[in-house]
Amino acid sequence: MKIKRIILLIISFLTFLGLGLILSRHQSQRADQVLNNNGLSSTYYVFNPKKKHNIKQLLTHVNEKYFRDKVQIHFESDYIPDRVLIWANYNLKSQPLAKGSSRYFTKSDFTGSIPFAVISADTKSRVVILQNNHYLKENNDYVTIIGELKKNNESQNGQAVYYLSTGINQPTAKESILNYKVVVDGLNRNEANSLHHYLGGKMQVVDFSKTYNKQHGISPTKKLIGAIFCAVVALIVAALAAILAENPVNLKFVPGKIWTHLLADSGLRFFLADGLIVLVTTLGLQTWKFYSNHSQLYILFSIIFVMQILTYVLMLFLIKIKKGK
Repeated sequence: MKIKRIILLIISFLTFLGLGLILSRHQSQRADQVLNNNGLSSTYYVFNPKKKHNIKQLLTHVNEKYFRDKVQIHFESDYIPDRVLIWANYNLKSQPLAKGSSRYFTKSDFTGSIPFAVISADTKSRVVILQNNHYLKENNDYVTIIGELKKNNESQNGQAVYYLSTGINQPTAKESILNYKVVVDGLNRNEANSLHHYLGGKMQVVDFSKTYNKQHGISPTKKLIGAIFCAVVALIVAALAAILAENPVNLKFVPGKIWTHLLADSGLRFFLADGLIVLVTTLGLQTWKFYSNHSQLYILFSIIFVMQILTYVLMLFLIKIKKGK
C-alpha cells in the first residue's frame, strides 16, 4: 500500500510539474509576442516620411492634434538598426522584463529633459558601470538604464535593440525624422491618414496578430487540452488515494468522522506530502522557468490542490454510501 501511495505522489508531482510548464510556456510565448511586436498593439502604422520635420515638430503636432488618444511612437533609425527612440503621451504598459528591479517607461520619462534607456538581453556590451550605477554609452553621453527586457526565447533577432526615451525637451528632439522609420500606435485609420498627410511619404498598416501564432506554431488549443489533462490526472490521483486509505469503509456516515479520518491516518500523510510537492515544485519552477505573472502560478496550484482535497473527501463519502448499500 505504501508503494502505491508513493507512486501516486510521483504522479501528482508530474502533473503539477506539467501544469507549471504549460503555464510557463504560455506566459513565455505571450511575452515573446510582446517583445517581437515591441510592446505595440496588434494594429499600428508605419510611416516612411518625406517632409523635413524634426522629432520635436512631429511630437508637438501629435500632442496638439491627438491629445485625446493614447499614442506611442517608435523612431527606428535607418543607420543604427539597434537604436530605437520611443515616446508616448501616457504610462506605457511594461514589456516583459528580466529583473524585478527593472521598470519600463512612464509618461514623465518623455516630458523631462533627461533621456533614459531600456536595454535588451544582448545590449550589455554597451553598458558601463559607474559607482554601482548602470549606464548606456550613447556616443559620448551616458544614459541611465532603468530596465532590461526579458531574453526572447523564440529568436536571437533583435536581442541587441535598446530603447532611448525622446521628447520635446530632450536632446534627440532636434534630429530629422527623415532618418527614421516612424511607427505609430494608438490612432484610428482616419487619424493615421491625417498624420500620413502631415508626414508625406508612404504609410503601411500592420496587423501583427493575424499571422503570429501561425508563423510560430503556437496552438492555444493544445496547451488548454494539456492543462485539462494534467488537472484531471491530479484529481484521479486524489480519488485513488482515498480508495487506498486505511479502512475508510468502517466509518459511520457522519461528516465529522470523515474529517477525523482524513486527519488521523493516510489522508493527512498523503496531503502533507502532496502539499510539500506543490511547494517545492512552485519554488523550483520559478527558479528554472520564466513567469511574467507569478501569481497565476500560485492561484493555479492552489486551486488544483484544494480540488484534490475535495475529491478525496468526496470519494470517502461515495465509498461509505456504496458500502451502506
